[in-house]
Amino acid sequence: MKINEALKALRKDLDLTQKQMIKGTDITVTHYSKMEKEQNRIFIDDIFKILKCRNVSISYFFTRYFNENNRLNYSEKLNLAFYNKNLDEAQKIKKEIFHDKSTTHELKDRAILILDALKQNYNYAITEEVMNYFFRYKDWTQNDEAIIILGNSIRIDNLMSMKPLLLKLVKKYPNLNTHTIEKQRRLATVGINYLYTLRKAQKQLDNPTIKILDWLKTMSNFPELGILKELYAYFMAVYTDRTNISQNIKQVLRISGYENISENLPN
Repeated sequence: MKINEALKALRKDLDLTQKQMIKGTDITVTHYSKMEKEQNRIFIDDIFKILKCRNVSISYFFTRYFNENNRLNYSEKLNLAFYNKNLDEAQKIKKEIFHDKSTTHELKDRAILILDALKQNYNYAITEEVMNYFFRYKDWTQNDEAIIILGNSIRIDNLMSMKPLLLKLVKKYPNLNTHTIEKQRRLATVGINYLYTLRKAQKQLDNPTIKILDWLKTMSNFPELGILKELYAYFMAVYTDRTNISQNIKQVLRISGYENISENLPN
């Protein structure tokens, strides 16, 4: 991927206009537009200015858009280990991440949090440090890594503090189907993880839970979002006491090869 394509891809992932992308810099919209089209020379100083104003780390930018395959593979492996409650696999992936010099600080933090959650021996100091790192910015909702970290930081004992952060995402991105598939996957994963943890703590359907369920309903009907759509349907069924539907979904998950996910879903 060329540098101009990477800038455009980042802007699209952040759901920003060209004007919003350069806000806070001395770069004009005309100049930036030509940067994306590769009609103007792109100076490294301008890239740093844009990344700084958008709270995007340099390492994340270059790893995400110039070494995408490894990062996405690590991310997908972490998600699968987390949902399958596979501690051994998570430890293996964490080791790979820490040995790979191209991985971001954010991905390493995420591996620590997931391993911590699977051990059920939470290191609150690490969690707090990671959360403070991301959420000190007013526009953390535009930071993809912050969204991912949020999803992996949800615990039964921090649900009250997580609720307003999740509702802030709902307010920021009211219609998931207007965003890219990758963006929808990141956002919906946070919602699903919240419902998964919440259901273990309480069975009643309150207003915030209704908002989150309504929000997840706006996911697009793309095959890439299939598992998240199934999990949304499951939680909708259990919160509305439709046992036959929830049990059918569990059966579908088992048949599809997601036995551990099916078995670990709270009733």
